[in-house]
Amino acid sequence: MLSHFVVFLVLLVLALIYQKLAKKFKIIDVPNHRSSHTQSTVRGGGILFPLAVILWWFVFGFQHTWMLLGLIMISGISLLDDLYELSRKLRFGIQFLAISFSFYDLDLFSTFPAYTWPVFFFIALGIINAINFMDGINGITGVYGIVFFGSLMVLNVSLQIFDEDLVQYILLSLLVFLLFNFRKKALMFAGDIGSISIAYLMIYFMTQWYIKTGSWTVILVLMIYGIDVFLTMIQRYRRGEKLTEPHRSHLYQLLVNQKKIPHILIAILYSFLQLLVNILLFFNSPTGLPNFYLAIGLLVGTAIAYLLVKSSINKAPVSN
Repeated sequence: MLSHFVVFLVLLVLALIYQKLAKKFKIIDVPNHRSSHTQSTVRGGGILFPLAVILWWFVFGFQHTWMLLGLIMISGISLLDDLYELSRKLRFGIQFLAISFSFYDLDLFSTFPAYTWPVFFFIALGIINAINFMDGINGITGVYGIVFFGSLMVLNVSLQIFDEDLVQYILLSLLVFLLFNFRKKALMFAGDIGSISIAYLMIYFMTQWYIKTGSWTVILVLMIYGIDVFLTMIQRYRRGEKLTEPHRSHLYQLLVNQKKIPHILIAILYSFLQLLVNILLFFNSPTGLPNFYLAIGLLVGTAIAYLLVKSSINKAPVSN
């Protein structure tokens, strides 16, 4: 088996190779009026995430091949979307098929009755789009991903649900990516291939967790993201805006663009809040499942705090 240091070095070399190729073939994100960055930057650095899983697959005996095939499909269509503007229907269709592969790998279709399957697909597709929406500033996808997968490692000490080697390879890919992204001026962005592939992997592990425990509270490991996306969608709907159109209405975008708070500080804040949620809800229970009333109270309280902060920013004059 490869040591973690060797895996880290392999992924670092792959990142450097991709960076060079991306510059050569002009795989560049050019800022526009909706962007939270001001300079052209290599896009698609999140290709490291599926590459890490492919490496794990080779090293550990070709396990969970259906999950890997789904990851390759969803990563491939996302990379093409980074390069070209693909139709929403095509992307949605490939995402649906890829999720089907991951669910098949987990035996979800034989575990739950058919009438529940649309709920799983609806939640999964929602998570994919939510995490894609939230990938808008330097560091946020990488650091939030570290908190998510790091939390799985801690929980797995008592739960023994997840493949630790797979989680560790994903964590190493996130660490390598952050070397290029966790900066004032990022050298690479994750791109759709990064945000959507990491979302796919999060869905895979949360589904595995849910199959084992049967508790809806597993979704709260993404609570901070979920609150921002869900409440922003409601606010935009009430204003009569099209939900499919790009915007800069998320709280993290307001903090960066109006309050001029540095990207990496916002990334740390969101990730720290999610870590705090995980500690309060999951780490204090031997089963990894929180008290129902504590979960509801924390969810409602955080949502109220979110609305108050966002309201105060919208009412305040824009910083220069």
